[in-house]
Amino acid sequence: MNGQSRFSLGDFAKDLRNGKNRNEWRSSWATVFLYRLPGAGLAWGCARLGVKPLTVTLVALLVALSLPVLALWSPLAFAPLSLVIAGALFQILDCADGTLARQTGQTSQTGADLDFLIDMAQWAMLYLALGILADRIMDTGWALSALGAIAAWARLMARVIRDRLDDGVVSDPAPLKLLGYPAAFLGGISGLIPFLALSGSWIGVGIAALMAYSLLDIAEALMPLAQRK
Repeated sequence: MNGQSRFSLGDFAKDLRNGKNRNEWRSSWATVFLYRLPGAGLAWGCARLGVKPLTVTLVALLVALSLPVLALWSPLAFAPLSLVIAGALFQILDCADGTLARQTGQTSQTGADLDFLIDMAQWAMLYLALGILADRIMDTGWALSALGAIAAWARLMARVIRDRLDDGVVSDPAPLKLLGYPAAFLGGISGLIPFLALSGSWIGVGIAALMAYSLLDIAEALMPLAQRK
């Protein structure tokens, strides 16, 4: 593709069917279901306008950094919805920058590394923001904010463990067995986490569930270590 006029929406839709995205139905089904299609549409629009993937990534960073600000200073009546919108927008942008880079031939290791770091920062900001919002709704000082921050640390720790124990061998995942479906379902709900902001008086329970989810994430990440001989 040498000109912006040659970028077709169909070309970007094809990216939804690549091997990486097909595997995401198993590991991140909520993200694929909610954000991949609008992300492909946004990527196509950016390509037509000549917007670079790095620009999309940096906009996503600004959205991620805005999450605690929205949780703390938005009017309480609007704060839950603002977190959902910002959280969903980040996910769409996060899907769009990779699709844009692949379809326009602008992939790079630097871009991939930056995208990963910003994605991890977003989860930290989102968990903290949900804790802040919970404290405002439940009038619990900073207790739930602290719990959200600890849950964020646990999620990041799980990723560090996975990267450390990764053997570097890329292979197609084995077919799921019956008992594997609940784990796949739970593992793929990350894309729904922004919607915890809408749980109202149950948001304190939601933050506790977020902590449990992060601890389960660590346990799953440690499984290859336990299986070693």
